Amino acid sequence: MAPVALTDAPAILIAENGIPNYGNFRGPIAECNHECFDYTGLQRWPWSALHSTADKLLKRWQFVGVIDEGFVLGAAVIHLQYAGAGFAYVYDRNRRQLAEKNLKSPLAKNTAFSRSAAQGVSEIRVGNDFIRMQNTPADGRRELHLRCGEITAEVAFSENGDGVSTVTRMAMYGFGHTYKFVGLPATGHIVVGGEKVALSDKAMAILDWSSATPPRNTIWNWAAAAGHAASGKAVGVNFSTGLITSGYTENTVWIDGQPHMIGGVNFDYDQRDVLGKPWRVWTPEGDVDLEFTPDHERFEAANLLIAASRLHQPFGQFEGEIKVGRTKHDVTLYGFCEEHFAKW
Repeated sequence: MAPVALTDAPAILIAENGIPNYGNFRGPIAECNHECFDYTGLQRWPWSALHSTADKLLKRWQFVGVIDEGFVLGAAVIHLQYAGAGFAYVYDRNRRQLAEKNLKSPLAKNTAFSRSAAQGVSEIRVGNDFIRMQNTPADGRRELHLRCGEITAEVAFSENGDGVSTVTRMAMYGFGHTYKFVGLPATGHIVVGGEKVALSDKAMAILDWSSATPPRNTIWNWAAAAGHAASGKAVGVNFSTGLITSGYTENTVWIDGQPHMIGGVNFDYDQRDVLGKPWRVWTPEGDVDLEFTPDHERFEAANLLIAASRLHQPFGQFEGEIKVGRTKHDVTLYGFCEEHFAKW
């Protein structure tokens, strides 16, 4: 794949004419002025009938993950306007055991979402449990703090390169915006069941900050993984298909923190046997050809009546080739693939 010269992110998400600033950009968009978009134009009756209800069609979510030699940590804050949700999990790679906790907040009480991927706090609190993501860098670092059941985590991660912002059309009249960065150096510790584990010097973080007006029913595949090439270079990948169906792709490979964007990525797998057989993640051009071997799965099915979600997220190892320009990288990565159905 040829390196893409990304332009710097615009100052705002929605331009003065009310149209999103579409494109792929280096770095986060500083001001996500969602209130400047006309949600009545989405034509989703009855929500879009009035301005006071139409803006409820905006959905926002943030995910932070950590890939380390012995475990995978994941946490999310989800703001659906009429409900808030969150989850935290730790997958022990050696024992193949999963600890997790889900948080629900009707009417999005005690749920906050940051103004952009560059500033503010995304947070949910339910009783004594909380997930807090600090997006305003302090000393060049972002932070994750959480206490969910038997899981506690204190993690900091630094952006040692460039994340990628993607703004694209979604369905007929909507938009999707995401900021992704995979392979960030991470420090800190986790506690699971009273056992404290410090992050190793190989720990890498995954950052996904997204806001969108998705169609009523959506299904997508997503893959994110981090590790190293045979050369020793740090590698992070973010691939997706399904949710973004027009416009700019968010598919990115990071080599030592520098992003290289690619086109469409295919996910070949047996939907009837998500865990039992390897997946293939590849591009027709031959830029990416990876085999993903699942170890374990995080599964969730939720029905909130007006919203629903069914998620398969297997963890495992990716092995294969990634080409950047004329350079081929033989890689061994760890992370997850995802099959997700959502009714918004």
